Amino acid sequence: MPEFLLLRGAKQLLTLRGPSAARRGAALHDLSIIEDGSVLIRDGLIDNVGPTRRIENLKEARDAAELDVHGLVVMPGFADPGLRLNLLGSANTSGKPAKPRCITSFSSESAELLHSCLVHGTLNVQVKANAGVGGFRSDVSVLRQLAELGNKPVGMVRAWRIDALAEPAPDSALDYAASLQFLARRNLAHAVEIAVAADNGLSDRVWAAAGEKSLAVNLLWPGGSAELLSNLLQRASPASVYSSSNLSAAECQLLAESSALTVFSPNQEMAAEQSGDAACRIANAGGAIALSSGYDPECTRSVSMQMALTLAVLRLGLSPEQAISAATINAAYAMGIGNVTGSLELNKRADLLVLTVPDYREIPCRLGMNAVGVAIRGGTIVHNSIPLKGRIN
Repeated sequence: MPEFLLLRGAKQLLTLRGPSAARRGAALHDLSIIEDGSVLIRDGLIDNVGPTRRIENLKEARDAAELDVHGLVVMPGFADPGLRLNLLGSANTSGKPAKPRCITSFSSESAELLHSCLVHGTLNVQVKANAGVGGFRSDVSVLRQLAELGNKPVGMVRAWRIDALAEPAPDSALDYAASLQFLARRNLAHAVEIAVAADNGLSDRVWAAAGEKSLAVNLLWPGGSAELLSNLLQRASPASVYSSSNLSAAECQLLAESSALTVFSPNQEMAAEQSGDAACRIANAGGAIALSSGYDPECTRSVSMQMALTLAVLRLGLSPEQAISAATINAAYAMGIGNVTGSLELNKRADLLVLTVPDYREIPCRLGMNAVGVAIRGGTIVHNSIPLKGRIN
């Protein structure tokens, strides 16, 4: 028998329904809100979304387990495409180099970190990982531990982060094509990120090898030459570009015209005392932008996408609507999973949040506060911090 769950009577239901693609330009403002809306979930997928009066009269809704969400905001769960992990852990305040953790400690601490993501409303993450100590075998161990964690407590996309490209010695085991083939075959990585984007033949070989193995390519762009950026966009065809918000007008225009999503990390920029208007420039020029927490154990230790959303409004100049779109549907597309999550639409996975705010525009006004009352992933309640009313089977 199918299992149904009805979320009934949300004051505001943010569906973010729209085209099967990342939201660009003016579309970033459209949250497709339903006042007094309800969501019917069937076997972990969105079965129906609409005004409460219509949904509650459906035959399937009458016998469904029910959550009363009157007076609250319901929206898609946050996605975080920029969580960086390695064996080095947090920065050493004494100035001495951090000592690598053992792989067992790394696994348990990563699980705790992902649970913290869940508590703050992030239901899917992209983990950008390597060992941080050099050596492909160590990187494989890290990625294997993350793969063993699987999709609990949150969904996980894994990216192999290459901090610096180097030509392998003739007798070296580091051959990028073979390494990417190994990671893809073992399903240890879904993407590759080149943190230092260099305009050379080695980069071309890595990007070509990633494409052959159906791995997405992500670039880290700190800002600089618009000419170099243009060459990188054309030759790498990245799915996502992780960028500083302090870019030139020419760089912003290139990113706006690119098919890639430009991902910004306001938490990281605040920690580095940086800010800029690139996110607004790209969005206003018709581009696609996404947000991430920018978590990095060496410099930025916040996993809260609510904080990223707030800082995107306060420091990057985005509207609440743009920031929500960038932290949900576009963040999901930046991870390559926008076709299955990120919005509340028919047959998408039921990854959603019930927020303890009366209006979605209050989310960026609550810096440092966690507004997540209930988190539902795949139709299952995975976090609950408020009393629930209704018929719960």
